[in-house]
Amino acid sequence: MKLTFYKGDIPNFGDDLNNILWDALIAPGFFDDNEEELFLGVGSILWDYLPPNSKKIVMGSGYGGYSGKPNLQDGSWDVAFVRGPRTAKALNLDPKLAITDAAILTRFMNLPAQVKKYKVSFMPHWESINRGNWKLVCEQAGINYIDPTDPNVLASLQAIQQTELLITEAMHGAILADTLRVPWLALEPIFPLHRNKWFDWSESMLIDLHFNAMPSSSIKDLWSHKTGKQGLGKRSEQLGSLLSFTNSYFIDRAAEKLLMLAKNHGQMSKDNIFIEKSEMALEKLSKYCKVNFFD
Repeated sequence: MKLTFYKGDIPNFGDDLNNILWDALIAPGFFDDNEEELFLGVGSILWDYLPPNSKKIVMGSGYGGYSGKPNLQDGSWDVAFVRGPRTAKALNLDPKLAITDAAILTRFMNLPAQVKKYKVSFMPHWESINRGNWKLVCEQAGINYIDPTDPNVLASLQAIQQTELLITEAMHGAILADTLRVPWLALEPIFPLHRNKWFDWSESMLIDLHFNAMPSSSIKDLWSHKTGKQGLGKRSEQLGSLLSFTNSYFIDRAAEKLLMLAKNHGQMSKDNIFIEKSEMALEKLSKYCKVNFFD
């Protein structure tokens, strides 16, 4: 059984959670490198290009529109549960399988309690780092910066625990904040394709998701906002270099906007829904393997 998740050239908080979550929850010996069986966990990884002859176990994954729709009725898929109702609808699954994102199982990792250190923290989407100036924005605003590309996922989880309010463009920033019972504010992702999956998850948790406008921290951010493109290509790089003198303006304005947002109350799922969904997810997992820890 091979643990399967998205692995890019740059570490990514949500995807890299898989490296520690399943080791914490599942007894040793469950995973190996046998690609005849794939275990799909956290992430928008229900792709149409997964090996057709491999058995694929779906444990809370989602469909994000990053590939064509896979045929989950071809006999090679075993769906324990998926991230939300939009995934279930897109892939013609029973709506009862739309429990929530697998990251909710972080509840059962028995993470040590943390003392609050930060009034506000901010986590951008990992793709926004190369395009923007978010670390400098947070320094200017006096807001704690949580880097979604930090390979030390436990340190990022700890920083979320130490936070009173998380402002995040990263969906798994919100999911983990919600799981760790930290209020969060959602910023609408700059790249439009990243938005639908937020509703997939939030609807699974019966959250009335409210997106706040994502500030622009650079001319490349603004270009991406205006065009709907990622702003990470050669043309964007040339634009950023040519107009780099505007950086201080964008950093100042973005810091002001984050400070304004920090005055708001965050969102969070209701306690009873959170407990119910996390226990449903744990029950599904326990049908496939021996689980190490229970809350």
